[in-house]
Amino acid sequence: MTARTLVISIDGFAAFYWADPVVRAPSLRRLAETGTTAAGVEVVFPSTTWPTHVSLVTGVRPDRHGVVGNSILNRVTGQAEHLTGDPVYDAADLLRAPTVYDVAHAAGRRTAAVDWPASRRAASLDFNLPFFKDQRVFETQTAPAVWAELGALGYPLDRQGEWALLPKRFMKDAMVADVAAHVARRHRPDLLLVHFLCVDSHQHLYGPRSPEAYWAIEYVDACIGRLLAALPERDSTVVYVVSDHGFMPVEREARVNVRLRRRGLLRVGANGQVQPSAARLVSNLGAAWVYVSDRRDAPALTRDLAGELKGMDGIAHVWTEADYAALGLPKIADNPWVGDLLLEAAPGYNLVDDADGDEVAAPPRYLGTHGQRPEHPGNAAFFLVAGPGIRKAATIPAIRSRDVAPTIAHTLGLRMDGVEGRLLTEALD
Repeated sequence: MTARTLVISIDGFAAFYWADPVVRAPSLRRLAETGTTAAGVEVVFPSTTWPTHVSLVTGVRPDRHGVVGNSILNRVTGQAEHLTGDPVYDAADLLRAPTVYDVAHAAGRRTAAVDWPASRRAASLDFNLPFFKDQRVFETQTAPAVWAELGALGYPLDRQGEWALLPKRFMKDAMVADVAAHVARRHRPDLLLVHFLCVDSHQHLYGPRSPEAYWAIEYVDACIGRLLAALPERDSTVVYVVSDHGFMPVEREARVNVRLRRRGLLRVGANGQVQPSAARLVSNLGAAWVYVSDRRDAPALTRDLAGELKGMDGIAHVWTEADYAALGLPKIADNPWVGDLLLEAAPGYNLVDDADGDEVAAPPRYLGTHGQRPEHPGNAAFFLVAGPGIRKAATIPAIRSRDVAPTIAHTLGLRMDGVEGRLLTEALD
C-alpha cells in the first residue's frame, strides 16, 4: 500500500484516558470510527519523551537506537545534558539506528516534521521545525529557510522560547497545528510527523486525571481537528495518533543527590549547581541514572551505592549494568550515556536532581510523572490508525511502541529491515 501518512504524537496521552468517560475528544472519536485502536502500547524504558519517540520511529529499543534518557551525564565534561531542549546534539549525533523518515527520504519520498523530538538538523527531513525549549536555540538551530518561510507568514517566532516553557505549551501546540497545516498544504509531504506537548505538561503540573489534564486533552483534540480539516488529500491520507508514555501521580519526591552530598560523594558550587563529583544522579523523572566518575573505583562504589539506595525512601528498584540488557539498554562500553546504576521511583514518587538542603524526601513540585517501566499500571501509551487500507471501527490487543515504525513504512509502500517491531497486520484491511 502507498498513501500519504500523517503521524501525530500526543505526548503523555495515557491509554487509560481512552475509556475515561470524562475525556472529551470528538476529533479522535470520529477518527477511531474509521480506523483501528490498540488496547494499549508497551513503551520502552526509561519511558520519557526522547527514548520513547525515537523507538516509535526506529522500531528498536534504546540499546540499539542510542537515546537512553531525556537527560544524561557527559562523562567527559562531568556536566548533565538535557536533551529535550536539544541544545547540544544534532539527530546524527543522537540516533544510532535509521528512522522511518530516513527510509522514506532515501526512497525519494518527501518528509517533514513539526516539533518532533530528537530531530535537530535531521538530513532526511525536507522541512523541519524541531522541538526546542530555548529561544536562542530556536533561532540558531532551525534551518534558515524554514525560519524565513514561517516568519514571512507572520508566525510569532520570537515567542517560541517563551511558549516552550511548561505552563505555556498549550500556546505552542496551537502554533504547531497551524504550522503543520501550512506544511501539509504547501509542501505536501508524503510523511509528516507532528508532536503536541501540553497534555504531558498539564499532567506534570497538575497530575493525571486532573481538570487541567482533561482540558488539555480536549484542547489538543481540537488542534488535531483543525489539522485534519486542513489536509489537502484527507481521504487518501493514513493518520496515526500515538503517544509516548502514560502518567502516574506524584505525592513525594526523592532527592538522591542530597544523600550523595551528605556522604561526601557530590559537590555543590556557590551557585547551588552540582559540580563534577565522584557520584551523582541525573533524573529522568520516574527513573534516574547514577554515574560514578572514577572508573578505577567504579565497581566497588557502584556495589556500595546499589546496596544503600535499595533501602532509600522513594526508590523501588536499583539495577546495575549486568541488568541492562534485559531492560533493552546498552552497556557503558557501548554507550557511555548510561549510568553505573539505574533507579526506578516507588509508586507516588518522582526522582529529582536537587542536591541542596537536608531532606532526602520532600513534598513534590510536580504532581505527575512518567519514566518507569512499561508494565506499571497507568504507563501504557495510546495508538490509533485510520485511513485507506486500515480496518474500520476495530480494536486490537496491546502492541509495542517499536511496532509503529515498520507499520508506518508499510503505509508508505516501504519496508524497514532489521527492526525489533513487527508490521501490525491485524490493523490492516
